[in-house]
Amino acid sequence: MTSPHLIATQMATHVAVRAAGACPTAPSAQVQSYADDILGWVKWGVLAILAVSFFASVGMIIWGRVTHHPKGARLGFDGLMICLLGAVLYVAGYTVITGITGC
Repeated sequence: MTSPHLIATQMATHVAVRAAGACPTAPSAQVQSYADDILGWVKWGVLAILAVSFFASVGMIIWGRVTHHPKGARLGFDGLMICLLGAVLYVAGYTVITGITGC
């Protein structure tokens, strides 16, 4: 008799193999244009937030150094590192997602 665990493992493997070959597509050309617009706005918004955060962090570092406020400079440095990490994720994220979907 086959164990339920073995059956579940075989089913999960079968589903994973079938899902690996499926590429996400929009239902029609009209919907694809809306999806492209939304994705473009999201990418533009994230880029704008990263740019504003970068300059705000640099300003915080300068303010902390000029006023001899070490906590302010430290907060600016932390913000700068978060911005740089966000930029790396912004650039690499699209490549990772397309690599996972295989399309």
